Amino acid sequence: MSFALAQYRSARTVTASPTRVLVQLYDAALRYLATGVQAIETRDAKSKGISLGKAHRIVSELQASLDENHAPELCEQLYHLYDFCLIRISRGNAQWDGAAVGEAAGVLRELRSAWAEIAEAQG
Repeated sequence: MSFALAQYRSARTVTASPTRVLVQLYDAALRYLATGVQAIETRDAKSKGISLGKAHRIVSELQASLDENHAPELCEQLYHLYDFCLIRISRGNAQWDGAAVGEAAGVLRELRSAWAEIAEAQG
């Protein structure tokens, strides 16, 4: 990646609203999950572990950043959805199960879509 592109991406994240940063995190997790599924299909253990590990860390951070002081019911629902995703990602990694990873990706795609709509409405 060129230096200019790296600087642009960094500035885009630093100046983004919290909702847009959230969408960017979902995008990154979904990219890593897709790479992990490809690695499962090609039996590439190293790429599988790295990609799914990165996706797992992103979802873990999303879960850890929930603030129950704001919308406690929503936070509880998101906590359980993230927990489901973490379990499916772990299963996919441990058992070479692309379908389990796909289930996690499906949940994250739905969440990403909802947050993207909110980000768009915010301008």
